[in-house]
Amino acid sequence: MKRFVLILMMSLAAAGLWAQDLAVFQEGFESFATDMAATLSYNATIGNNWSDAYIGKFPHLGVGVSVGLTTVPSASLDGLFSSMDIPVPAAVADVGLPIPAAAVSAKLGGLFLPFDIGVKAMILPPEATEALSSAGIAADYKLMGGNVRFALLKQNLLFPDVSVGVGYNRLTGSILMPLDVGSQSYDFLVGPDTHTLAVSDPSLNMEWATDSYDFTIQISKSLLILRPYVGAGYSIGKSTVKGGMKASMTYDDGGGPVDITEDNLQDLKDALADADISVPDISADGFLFGAENTDPVLRLYGGLSLDLLILMFDTQVIYVPETGSLGGTATIRIQL
Repeated sequence: MKRFVLILMMSLAAAGLWAQDLAVFQEGFESFATDMAATLSYNATIGNNWSDAYIGKFPHLGVGVSVGLTTVPSASLDGLFSSMDIPVPAAVADVGLPIPAAAVSAKLGGLFLPFDIGVKAMILPPEATEALSSAGIAADYKLMGGNVRFALLKQNLLFPDVSVGVGYNRLTGSILMPLDVGSQSYDFLVGPDTHTLAVSDPSLNMEWATDSYDFTIQISKSLLILRPYVGAGYSIGKSTVKGGMKASMTYDDGGGPVDITEDNLQDLKDALADADISVPDISADGFLFGAENTDPVLRLYGGLSLDLLILMFDTQVIYVPETGSLGGTATIRIQL
């Protein structure tokens, strides 16, 4: 999360008078937010799939910690950064914008039938929250979910483990960070007239959430202390991303700037509507643009684990064919 936020913050701060045209900024941000929302649907699957296609029936069990990231394609950033009249940062131009993920997960083998059931969760630790808060950053991250995997084939000398799975994931997050760029102005046209929305000492404000169902098929094979595995996942659900500024605002419709308050907020809303600019969330304290994505996402994944008795180290790479997005995770776990 920290790397993602810093890249976006530095880009906005470097823009100076970024997004002078509010409609262009809206279009660029909503395009970015739509693709980020799609990325969240499989970002939230972290911790679901261990290297074993199936851990075995009860009393088999395990618990582990996973960290990783997925990327918003760099092409998705073009419109956003063009609207700010700055180039896409070199740090993300090649591979895309990284979206971090983390989870603590546990799995328990099923009774009688060959299946296992897993649960996972993660919140931003208090130490991380305090460290960010000391830098003036308010952040939140919550992930929860569960899945069931049913073994279609049990490994033997010739054949691998093969399983199918289904899971549910709920991910939410937010970030509020000062930009230290002073006052900024956004122009928009109402008929032939130019109106101006100005923000003072703005903070970057972003919120995101996803609810997704994930369906998988996975193959793995134990080879002494190594276990290679491959699989495919299909995520469906709804993800939303909102982003904008928290700040004191003034509005100038040609008669001079006026401080925005709850009493005259409707005047600004009416002007934005006349300019065909849709702002889902606007108040006297700032504004948020937003987008949602309900498109299913197919991903391919695979990796290798090192099995040392009950201690296991997993690595995994993720690829999304439709967008070319990449991702990766690492897991350390104890498994009996």
